[in-house]
Amino acid sequence: MIYLDSSVVVKLVHEEPESGDLESWLSGDEGPLVTSALTEIEVERALRRSDPDALPLVPEIIEGLYRFDLDVAVRRAAARFAEPTLRTLDAVHLATALEFGAELDASVCYHRRLLAAATAQGIPVTSPGSA
Repeated sequence: MIYLDSSVVVKLVHEEPESGDLESWLSGDEGPLVTSALTEIEVERALRRSDPDALPLVPEIIEGLYRFDLDVAVRRAAARFAEPTLRTLDAVHLATALEFGAELDASVCYHRRLLAAATAQGIPVTSPGSA
C-alpha cells in the first residue's frame, strides 16, 4: 500500500520535473494507492492556479485512489502533532497515512516538512525524481 499526498497527485496530471520518475516508480508497484479525501480539494485548488487546462484529468486519477475520510481520529491526530512547523494540511496527510499502520509500504511526498515528520513517525518515505 502506497500513500500519496496531494503534491504527488498534482505531478500525475501536471508535468513537473519529477513527473516521469514518479510515474515510473509507481508503475513498478502492484499495491493499492491511497490518499486523504483532502487530496480531492487540494489538487483541484492547486491546478486552478498553475494549470487549469489539466483539471479534466483529475477525476480519472482521483477515482483510481482509495480515499480515506477526514474522520474524528484523523482530525484529532493531525491537531496533536508536536512539531510546530508541520503545516495543517501536511498534518492531515500524516495522520491519514498513520491510519494504515503496518499495511503502509511507503508514503510518497515532495514537501520537506512532511517528509521529515513522516520519517520521525517511522513511515518509509520516498520522493521519486527529487534531488
